[in-house]
Amino acid sequence: MKSFQVSRRSFLKRCSVVAALTGLPLWFVERQLVAAEETSKKKRPSPNARPGVALIGGGSQGTRDAQNAANWGEVVAVCDVDRKQAAASAEKLTVEGKVPAIYSDFRQVLARGDVHVIVNGTPDHWHTLVNLGAARAKKDVYSEKPLTLTIDEGRRLVRAVGRSGIVLQTGTQQRSSQRF
Repeated sequence: MKSFQVSRRSFLKRCSVVAALTGLPLWFVERQLVAAEETSKKKRPSPNARPGVALIGGGSQGTRDAQNAANWGEVVAVCDVDRKQAAASAEKLTVEGKVPAIYSDFRQVLARGDVHVIVNGTPDHWHTLVNLGAARAKKDVYSEKPLTLTIDEGRRLVRAVGRSGIVLQTGTQQRSSQRF
């Protein structure tokens, strides 16, 4: 059996025709079509673009990870519950006068449309929650280890990543470096 797929645009066009026939105002239908087009334009950046990166957890390791990510993207936001630590990380991640926005609630960072990649440098017990939130928000993630603390958390994260289609990478440098 062939799978049946309908694009958002064709779905809305069909709904618009039905709406027009049922008496919805044309301005409403047109507004919905424009919104659908704008949503489809806000997809992931092309592979040649520099994605927006956000650091969640601005400690020393997270900040170093974000500095490395800045080689391939633009750090646009820093989040930490400690405002002083967030400000210090933002200062280190400022490039050519562009200071990343500072947040204390990671959910606000996940809601930003210009954030495409999350660097998760939070304490171990926060990794799963932030990674699940990022998967739901369809943000790619680089996460420090341990990825999860329990088998159940791991299973839930695997399902969330599979559903969202994001890329999730775990830092395991200490497992592969000769120094360790």
